[in-house]
Amino acid sequence: MTASRTCFQMRGMDAYASQGHGCRLRRRDATARLWLALLALWLAACQTTPREPSYQPPVPPPGMALIPGGTFVRQDDAGNSRLTTIAPFFLDRTEVTNAEFRRFAQATGYQSEGRWTLYATPERDQHPVVAVTWNDAAAYARWAGKRLPTEAEWEFAARAGRPTAIYGTGGAGDTLDNLATFGRIAVDPRRMPLRGIQTAPVASFPPNPFGLYDMAGNAAEWCADWFDAGYYAVSPARNPLGAAFGRGRAIRGGSWNDRADYLTVTRRYGLPPGTITFTLGFRCAADAQKKTTSNGRD
Repeated sequence: MTASRTCFQMRGMDAYASQGHGCRLRRRDATARLWLALLALWLAACQTTPREPSYQPPVPPPGMALIPGGTFVRQDDAGNSRLTTIAPFFLDRTEVTNAEFRRFAQATGYQSEGRWTLYATPERDQHPVVAVTWNDAAAYARWAGKRLPTEAEWEFAARAGRPTAIYGTGGAGDTLDNLATFGRIAVDPRRMPLRGIQTAPVASFPPNPFGLYDMAGNAAEWCADWFDAGYYAVSPARNPLGAAFGRGRAIRGGSWNDRADYLTVTRRYGLPPGTITFTLGFRCAADAQKKTTSNGRD
C-alpha cells in the first residue's frame, strides 16, 4: 500500500470519527435541553398549584369566646374522675343579662315561668338575669340560635386549661381574693326586700384565661344535662351529654349567695327544671363544629 493511499484512508477514518463524535454531542445536548424543559415545567407547576390553606380557627359570634376543646380530667367533689375529651365550641363571655332576656321576651311575647322581672329593674340591666327556670333558659338559647352548655363543656371552660384549677376565676392565681360576688357581697350593693346584697353587673371582675367572666359567683348557671350524681362513672369519654333522664337539671358555678365551696369547678348539683330562685341564671353555648360522643350520639 502506497503512502499516499494510506494517508487518504487515515483522513477518512478521522472524518468518520469526528462525525460520530459530533452526533454524540448533539444527542447529549438534546437530552440536556429536554431535562431543562421538564425542570422548567415542574417549577412552573409548583408556583401555580395552590397551597393547602393553613388552619384557621372558627371566628366566634359577637359576645362569645372560642373554647378550643381538648382532653382533661373531669372531677367532682366525691372524688370521682373521668378522662374526657371536648370538641371546640363557643361560649358566652358573660351570663345572659336582664337587658338581653328582656329583648327576647319583648321580641317573641314569651311568657316566662319564672319571676325574673322582680329583679330586672332598669338600673340592673347589666346584671345577670335570675329567677328563670331551666325551660326559660332553654327557650332564650333557642331564640338566640344557641343552646345551653353541657356540664362537661362548662367545667372545661371554667378550668381554662388549668388541670389544678379550683375556681373558674381570672386575675393572679386561682383564688377568690378579687371576686366579691359571693357570700352576699356585691360590687354595687343594692338591698332587696327580705334579702341581702344581690348580683353585680356582668364582667365586673377579670376574666379567666379563656376570656370568660363570672365562671365563679354572681349567678349560678343552668346547664343542659339532667343531673345524675353517679354519671361520671358511666359517661362517654367524648362530648358527654349528661344522663338520659333525671329529677333535676345540672347547675354549676355558684352564686353571690353561696359559700366558697359552691364556687369550685368540681361542685355539681341539680334542681328541678321549674325551680325559681334569685341566685340562678345561665349563659349560652354553640357548636363550633359537628361533634359526636364516643357511643356515636350526635
